Amino acid sequence: MDCVTSTAVLSLLLGCVGVFSLFKLLRCLRMKARLQDAVVVITGATSGLGRECAKVFHAVGAKLVLCGRNREALGQLAKELAASRASEVQTHTPRMVTFDLADTGATVAAAAEILQCFGHVDVLINNAGVSYRGTILDTPVDVDRRVMETNYFGPVALTKALLPSMVQRRRGHVVAISSVQGKISVPFRSACESPPRWVRCLS
Repeated sequence: MDCVTSTAVLSLLLGCVGVFSLFKLLRCLRMKARLQDAVVVITGATSGLGRECAKVFHAVGAKLVLCGRNREALGQLAKELAASRASEVQTHTPRMVTFDLADTGATVAAAAEILQCFGHVDVLINNAGVSYRGTILDTPVDVDRRVMETNYFGPVALTKALLPSMVQRRRGHVVAISSVQGKISVPFRSACESPPRWVRCLS
């Protein structure tokens, strides 16, 4: 391969990389534009992935509904988000809805409260969950029941309560975040492995 051909190939490769980078940038900007003013509901918002999702969605201007069991922790997160306003994007004051996913009645009531916050839901992120470590012999059935109520039946109840409004608007997304234990069996995690498998089936 001579020098001229090498230069041409290199120019072509750099051009392709440039076009690909531009495409990624435009796609990212378009996604941010779509999320600006979108109503995003996050369960388990006070820690872990839920907290990080809240930061990301708030930064692009989404209208957040933060959900969890601890009103004080939700309030603290809302204050942190309000204090970290990005200058180039108009952000919104997050709303908070406190409820326990293990309580189906409270979850259905919370769905009505969630809809009252901004009138609709664009994105529901089912992130909340509890964990437990123990052998199957040492795990009381009450623990298995609690894990299933929180990690499976709770998200199902919330999704079913919010889904009709999405269908009516012909718009909306439901995101299910579950554990890798839905794919890989881990010792001493029998109580926690069933819900992710059911969540995968539901999704």
